[in-house]
Amino acid sequence: MSGAMTLPNLVTASRLLAVPLIWYGLSTGERTGLWLALGAAIYAELTDLLDGWLARRLNQTSAFGAMFDPLADSLYRFGAFAALAAGGWIPVWALIIFAWRDVIVAYARIQLQAAGKSVGARLSGKLKAIVQGAALLLTIAAGLALEAFDGLISPWLEPVALSVFWAACAVTAWSAFDYAFAAIRASRARPSP
Repeated sequence: MSGAMTLPNLVTASRLLAVPLIWYGLSTGERTGLWLALGAAIYAELTDLLDGWLARRLNQTSAFGAMFDPLADSLYRFGAFAALAAGGWIPVWALIIFAWRDVIVAYARIQLQAAGKSVGARLSGKLKAIVQGAALLLTIAAGLALEAFDGLISPWLEPVALSVFWAACAVTAWSAFDYAFAAIRASRARPSP
């Protein structure tokens, strides 16, 4: 089996299928569509946990998988947040924080690799993934609660979702600085040619 066509990498790739489902579900504004969007987001978040576990369990870790997983994470989460922004659920400017972080991290990984340093996930990246995932799920769930349960749950769920969204913005920005400073430190430690 080729290094790219492994079960863990197929699970990773399937995460990208959640994005059009989320866009479609949110665009309907109807209960069924919101359930679809929430289900797609839950599926995507579960695959983010499952693919790495499968790779280790099946002894199918690869350089391709190590690069593809964070790319799929970025594409999925940015697409999902863009769907929320397009629907007016979150401010559009928040997308800049999410996009800039991913560009900075990609560049930092290149710098770290050039310096012969580890390019694995940092704690800030793991926390960013957890908080962003929670923000996505809670924001969609709050909208669904408003539509499906006539506002019975939303009075307490909406402020929680909003708080977690703001936390996601803050953790995402912190993660960008964390990776950037790691790359700067690594480049200063690199011996000159």
